[in-house]
Amino acid sequence: MLLKNTRKIINKGIGFVMKALPVIVPALLVISTNSTASPINGQPTPPASIKKYRKF
Repeated sequence: MLLKNTRKIINKGIGFVMKALPVIVPALLVISTNSTASPINGQPTPPASIKKYRKF
């Protein structure tokens, strides 16, 4: 009984993570890009290839 309930919880958790992954990955990519291409890090102008990831 406990094993069956644990499997249900794990399957629901995996399903939630798989649904959230397409939202989380682009957000992390934009955050990483914005922090890398900043004047503080010595790159005052971002490269042209970054524009396809940024939506603003």
